Amino acid sequence: MNKKTLFIGCAFIFCLFALTVSAQSADEVSPSSGVKSEKNQAGSDGEKLPCVSHRPEEKPTCAAPPLPPQTIEGPGGIFITPVAYLVNPDDKGGPVGKPAVSTSYAYLGEKDFFAAAVSLTLLNRIELSYAFNNFQLGDLRNDIKKRTGLDSRYNHTQLHHFNLRGNLIPEESFELPWMPAITAGVHFKYNENIESIDHRLGGVLKSIGVHDNKGFDFTLVATKMIKDLLPRPLLITAGVRYTEACHIGLLGFSNEYTLEPELSFAQFITDRLLLVGEFKSKPDKLKRIPSLVEEEDHWWTVAFCYIINNHMTASVGYFNPGRLLNETVHNGLAGRLVFEF
Repeated sequence: MNKKTLFIGCAFIFCLFALTVSAQSADEVSPSSGVKSEKNQAGSDGEKLPCVSHRPEEKPTCAAPPLPPQTIEGPGGIFITPVAYLVNPDDKGGPVGKPAVSTSYAYLGEKDFFAAAVSLTLLNRIELSYAFNNFQLGDLRNDIKKRTGLDSRYNHTQLHHFNLRGNLIPEESFELPWMPAITAGVHFKYNENIESIDHRLGGVLKSIGVHDNKGFDFTLVATKMIKDLLPRPLLITAGVRYTEACHIGLLGFSNEYTLEPELSFAQFITDRLLLVGEFKSKPDKLKRIPSLVEEEDHWWTVAFCYIINNHMTASVGYFNPGRLLNETVHNGLAGRLVFEF
């Protein structure tokens, strides 16, 4: 059994389980009020279970869901794009929230991607996060050796993300119901081994536009929860990223910044299950090396996110990164597990 078959099987079981349990949870919701009762929400230890309010004028009698999860780059978001909400702020308004950790994996044909992230929110307005990415290059090393006779030595690249975000405007500020939450971020990225790869290849990466192993991204994101349009809440996010990264930094950084849009939605299907989708525009800055370094495509995902309890969420979905160096991937699969303390 290959990795893809195993992943698809696990994803199918996950979706079946999430839909079944979520449907059972949805049956407990009163059609007239749209809010679960305290009796239904209390677990065996009296802890309230996560749910969402369907009527903005009614205060839910259950715990807020552990959202947003973390992106592969660390900040709160979907899979590959951030949202304006911060991860796990203190629910009592204290100065320091509790940490959150996550691990993500993507099967991308001959390539694999792994991410681990940790975050902490301060004063309910500042989010600090770190993420580590390991990108397996598949058969790229062998293809380079066949074409050039040079050995890059590495079968992977490793990228570190250090993120600082501030919530500039909370949602519905200034007594304006239509006001979205607006968050700005600064993101420092460091690629651990791209310089060594370039050195072993005689500077070929620099010749096609990779000029550094580190760089900054700057983001501005707006998120709005729409409560009345559909039976359950819908989250809409739009943002921009000012970046010089090549493949988000997995192939290093150019010396030219561009402004790229990022969009996402998250629709509550039940109190525990969300359907999410996102689009990440990516700059195409590198010169082509036919069959080795092709055009850099935009990324998009569609996934399910399931709220396991007050502390954990699990996500599984479809990831389309398009062209990845020497390979085109249109059927990637991704999964993520998040834990909030």
